[in-house]
Amino acid sequence: MSRLRIAESDPVGPHQEASPAAGAHPVGTHHVEVHRVVAEDWRAHRALRLEMLAADPDAFWADPEEVRARTAAQWREEIAGPRIHLQARDGDEVLGGIALLPEGYTPEHEIPEDRAHIVSLWVRPEARGRGVSAVLLRHLSTLALAMGRPDLRLDVDETNAPARALYERLGFRTTGAREPRESRGTAWVEYAFRAERLQEI
Repeated sequence: MSRLRIAESDPVGPHQEASPAAGAHPVGTHHVEVHRVVAEDWRAHRALRLEMLAADPDAFWADPEEVRARTAAQWREEIAGPRIHLQARDGDEVLGGIALLPEGYTPEHEIPEDRAHIVSLWVRPEARGRGVSAVLLRHLSTLALAMGRPDLRLDVDETNAPARALYERLGFRTTGAREPRESRGTAWVEYAFRAERLQEI
């Protein structure tokens, strides 16, 4: 299980509309393509996941050792679902990624039919400051709307002030739900947002 914690501070600005599957967005002097990850992309997906866990291990619940030990078949299985993984790319270069989870974190964690979770948002350091995270969020919101799941939720560590400030600027609001992180002595704070409004960032 992994939860979202922003590890970068991209500015948020207007971008072009995107289709649910892929779309080109102007970011600075570049066009960033948002790509839905498929089984054949498992190597690029693995590389991004390992890099994000190495750079910011406290942001995610995944065990880095377990992730490093996965086989190709296990990576393909992860890509198959239930999470829908998206990557932002500039040509063949993967800039960052995000995932939409249209169910609870565990089988015991049931959620309403119109809800989904934003997870695993991360942008490589060399791509930060180009608005990549905004492109990913807008594209994810398009996908969520197409699935009939406009009620988006995400969890941020309570000590991650930059991430909380960013989401609050975008209009995300806390729900009051908190989940302790006993290993860190902190807690996840839940934020909510409507997918329709993410279309406007």
